[in-house]
Amino acid sequence: MDTVATTDFIHVYEPGSDTSRPPLLLLHGTGGDERDLLGLGQTVAPGASLLSPRGQVLEGAMPRFFRRLAEGVFDEDDLRRRTHELADFVEQARQRYGLAAPVAVVFVVSLIAAVVVSLLVPAKPDAMKIKLDKISYKTSLG
Repeated sequence: MDTVATTDFIHVYEPGSDTSRPPLLLLHGTGGDERDLLGLGQTVAPGASLLSPRGQVLEGAMPRFFRRLAEGVFDEDDLRRRTHELADFVEQARQRYGLAAPVAVVFVVSLIAAVVVSLLVPAKPDAMKIKLDKISYKTSLG
């Protein structure tokens, strides 16, 4: 498992050991990074391939997937542009790593990025699948 820098997104790709499981696209929340949700991905889908990009926008020093103009106010032009960038990254990663359409696992507001990608990029309907489930996950920050 290595962090990979491409011209698009810094990301981690972990190949899976169970090809019957769909790959997971892990989208961190504000201030997170490409490693934050790896444990969650391994817990909810043992053996699945994991694709985890780092958001390209910095809010202060905190990575995120799109700009806000203020708390709860999204820069809609930036959201549209970055949505297409994320969809393009997912498609390129699918080709590079030979992945099926991933299931998005998101942390809070990153859900918006996943939903918008699936809705605004109709030319790529299989770019990702979104599954919304209630998942209980415990972690300790030691």
